[in-house]
Amino acid sequence: MIVSANSRSIIQRIISISSSIIHYSMKVNNKSNLPSYPSESTNQLIKLFNNRGDYERAFNVFDNLVKQNNITIISLLNILNTCARSSNIERGRQIESLINQSIKWKNHLRLHTSLIKMYMKFQMIDEAERIFERIRQSSECDVIVYNTMLKGYLQNHKAEHCFSCVDKMRAKISPDNITYILLLNACTILRDEKRGKAIHDELLLSLDIQHVHLQNALIDFYGKINEIAIAEKIFSEMNLRETSTYNTLMKAYLVNDMPIKLLELFEEMKQSNFDTIGPLGFKPDLITFMAVCDACEKLGLLNSPDSSYEQYNWKTIFSKIPKTAK
Repeated sequence: MIVSANSRSIIQRIISISSSIIHYSMKVNNKSNLPSYPSESTNQLIKLFNNRGDYERAFNVFDNLVKQNNITIISLLNILNTCARSSNIERGRQIESLINQSIKWKNHLRLHTSLIKMYMKFQMIDEAERIFERIRQSSECDVIVYNTMLKGYLQNHKAEHCFSCVDKMRAKISPDNITYILLLNACTILRDEKRGKAIHDELLLSLDIQHVHLQNALIDFYGKINEIAIAEKIFSEMNLRETSTYNTLMKAYLVNDMPIKLLELFEEMKQSNFDTIGPLGFKPDLITFMAVCDACEKLGLLNSPDSSYEQYNWKTIFSKIPKTAK
């Protein structure tokens, strides 16, 4: 049988992967805990162990790849995720050093984006900014890098930093929907009415604002700055709504001490065209029901339900929660 060069390459790759798995299996002396699929690559093994929370074994797999000089971009991305999830900063620094020593990897945008994400997870903002300032000068720097920084600032309670970051971005990269959502989140946290409204005006001029999560962010913003009429207007003009949309407006009603409006929205939600789940024919989740219960509590209905609001008695409400929401 004649084997083509391409087929030989594939066969060699399979042999290499199989050898890595066998070597790893012998090292840990526990074949039963390896994936049941023999075709799983070592990169997939790292991801699998991450999902299981078995971070030590993920590191062992990666160490074998290093010894075999068989590291790939995917394995580096996966092991950086391992470092972040396991809070292993020392291994994270080692991986960064490994990346920077390689001509092939030291300028790889996604690797450095993952490093930023890792350092933000460790609350090491200075380290994340160090990497960001270096790669943002690259012509390949994109909106994903900036959005990763914005998420990191929000996670570390540095919402004010988001605006200076986006100022740097606008010179050469246009914000996307995720950027605007993150900026609106920052405005909501800071209760920054001026910036939030400016972002809304910009959206009306520059983007298709019919994006459900973007509109949810706007509803949340206006609810938190006590401009509930604008939040309701955005809600009413939406072409598509999700459960999260109703939940966002419900939370806005709670913030503005409007429990009756929340219960009315709950009734409207039951009539909406969600896929039928359970006896109510809509898709509530635990956030929905907690909001309804908060409204009932504000109205004094939990302990002594009024007959006109008997349907909102907490026992009745929670008896209707679909199994998927419990």
